[in-house]
Amino acid sequence: MVEEQRIGRLGSTEIIRWASRGLPPGLHALILPEDTYLLLQTVTQELDPKLTPLDLWAALERAMRAEKRPLGSVIIEDGRPRGVTYIARVIAYDFDSEPICRTEDVRTGLRSALSELVGRGCETIGVLPLGTMRGGISQEEYDEILHAVAGRLQGQSPRTLYLLENLSR
Repeated sequence: MVEEQRIGRLGSTEIIRWASRGLPPGLHALILPEDTYLLLQTVTQELDPKLTPLDLWAALERAMRAEKRPLGSVIIEDGRPRGVTYIARVIAYDFDSEPICRTEDVRTGLRSALSELVGRGCETIGVLPLGTMRGGISQEEYDEILHAVAGRLQGQSPRTLYLLENLSR
C-alpha cells in the first residue's frame, strides 16, 4: 500500500494524501473533527489500554455535562501528547440535529482552523476528513470544501497539507 500520494498544489500549498496509520514526518499541527459536546475528543483521549470501561464511562459523563459548543467553531489545544505542536478541533457535528453536519459549518471551521494554525507558524498540517461520518456530508462535498478553502487562504496557507485517511495515534 502506498503511504503517500502527491495530489498537486493549491497556490503555494502542496497537497499530499497520507494513507499510513501513523503521522507524516515533520507535522506541526492536526485538524480533527469534533462534535458540539466534545464527545469525539473524550473518546480519542480516553481510549488507553490501561483504562477500564468505568473510566471511559466517567469520561463520557463529564463530556455530556459540558457546555454545548457552536458548530463551525474551533478549539486549539496543545498537541505535544500526539506528537505535534497544536491540535485544532473543528466542531463539525451536532448529534442532536438532523442532519448531524452541514456544509457551511465545515467550511467555516476549516477556514478558521487553517488561518489560526498558519498564524501560529504551522507550515505542515494534517487534516482528517471533517463532517463525512455517519450520514454527514459526502466525501466529494468535503473535498470541494477543502480545495475551495485552501485555495482562498492567500498568504495564509501552509506549505504542506496532508489529507489523513487512517490516523490511529
